[in-house]
Amino acid sequence: MNGALVAGLLMTAGAVPAGDLFPEAGDFRFQKIHRAAGEVEWPFSAKGGMLGCTKVLGNRAVYFIPDETDMNRAFNLDMNVFAMSIVNLGMNDILAPYDTVEQLVHRIAPFVTMGQRLCDQDPGTFVTGPEL
Repeated sequence: MNGALVAGLLMTAGAVPAGDLFPEAGDFRFQKIHRAAGEVEWPFSAKGGMLGCTKVLGNRAVYFIPDETDMNRAFNLDMNVFAMSIVNLGMNDILAPYDTVEQLVHRIAPFVTMGQRLCDQDPGTFVTGPEL
C-alpha cells in the first residue's frame, strides 16, 4: 500500500492503536462447541471445534476452528455469504453439504449470533460450556 495513502487514512481515522484495527493472539475469545446427538441443522463437516471471536477493523469477526482438520487457519462465519466465500477461498471442506444459500444461512446464523455474543466477553476468555 502506498505510504501517502496509509498516512492519509491514519490522519482521517485519527491515531488508533494497532490492536483496535488488527487482532493479536490475546484478543480472541473462544468457546468449545460440538454437534448434539441427532442434530440435523449442524452446519459443519467436523463433529466439533471451537467458535472464536475477535474485533477486526472495529467489527466483530466470528470463526469456526474444526477439531478434525489439518488446516492451520480458522473458517470465517458471516451472514454475508459472498464476503464469507471470499475470505474462506479454497476452504471447501469445513461446511456440511447444503442445498441452497438460504439453508446455509439458516444453519450458520445461530453460530454467528453466538460468536458475536462471545465477543462481548473479555479478550482471552475461554468459555467451556453453553453459557452463551
